Amino acid sequence: MIKQSQNPEQNDLTRLVEQYLGLESMKVTEELLDVCGASIDARALPLLRRRLHEEEAQIPQLEARGYIRMREKSEQLEALLRPLITALSQTEQDTGRDNA
Repeated sequence: MIKQSQNPEQNDLTRLVEQYLGLESMKVTEELLDVCGASIDARALPLLRRRLHEEEAQIPQLEARGYIRMREKSEQLEALLRPLITALSQTEQDTGRDNA
C-alpha cells in the first residue's frame, strides 16, 4: 500500500497501515482506495479520524452488551488508528514544509 523506502519512519508507517487494513472492514478499505488509490497518505486522514471516532463511541456500547470479541477488535482498531493518524499527519506537515 505504501511505497517501501529505507526511511525507518516510512517502514513504521507501512507496518501501521498493514496492521490497520488487516483489522478494517472491506467497506472502509474500499473507501480508502477510492480516496487515496493504492497509496495511503494524508488524503485518508478525514476517513481515519471518522473511523477513530466511530470506534471510540462503539467500545462502551459493545462492552455494555457483553460483546467481548467485538469490543477487543474495536480497541485494536483504536490502538492502531491513533499512531497511524499521527504518522500521516506528520507526513502531511513534512510535505507542506518541503513545498513551502
